Amino acid sequence: MEEEALVSLFLTEVLQDLGHQIVGCAVSLRGALILAAATPADIALVDIGLAGEGDGIDVASQLRARHNLPALLMTGASQAALEGRVARARPVGYLMKPYTELDVERALANAAAHLRCGF
Repeated sequence: MEEEALVSLFLTEVLQDLGHQIVGCAVSLRGALILAAATPADIALVDIGLAGEGDGIDVASQLRARHNLPALLMTGASQAALEGRVARARPVGYLMKPYTELDVERALANAAAHLRCGF
């Protein structure tokens, strides 16, 4: 989930280059829930700064609660500034903006290790 078209395109290209399949893109809480219900996925990449009916933390929480879909949160804010609100979303990691292809690869590898350990 990413509202900025250029960032979304960058992420799509990076994920495909790394061998991942993109099952869809959403720009709202409602869209994310519809997509998650219709299409199985292993992880959701969610920008915390989403506008609209719910921000990225709300989206990540709902995806986890309704579909047991873990989220990797993307943000420009410090992790410490978000910890109180983020706890209920139980993210499998953070991707700090601005990020590179290597940052995305490392964040996904860490998230995969996190999930293998049952978190």
